Amino acid sequence: MRDGVGIGKALLRGLQRKCPCCGKASAFRGYLKVVDACPVCQTPLSLYPTDDGPAYITMILIGHLVIAPAFMFGFFYAYPVQVLVPVLVGSIGLLTLLALPFIKGAFLGLMWYLGLKQAR
Repeated sequence: MRDGVGIGKALLRGLQRKCPCCGKASAFRGYLKVVDACPVCQTPLSLYPTDDGPAYITMILIGHLVIAPAFMFGFFYAYPVQVLVPVLVGSIGLLTLLALPFIKGAFLGLMWYLGLKQAR
């Protein structure tokens, strides 16, 4: 436990896009920009690296949620390419944009819990 917070609570607070330490203030000041420090507990959130990890996790998750069912239910054989490609690309793009901030928040919670700060 770190500061009385377990890993589950840190991840849950991150999924809610809140500070993983206190869970009261927002950890983001925009769509994906992490605040420099939490306004409530002054935890320096910008020191925790959340660069490429959330994007990779999001791509893997969304790819499996969209492409795997398309193969399982035979969409690739039942619909023409002119319909299939725009629908799949659009759904992958939309789901990625919706999920990325929440996955980045959970990744921030994990980095905070593990104490993995950037070297400056």
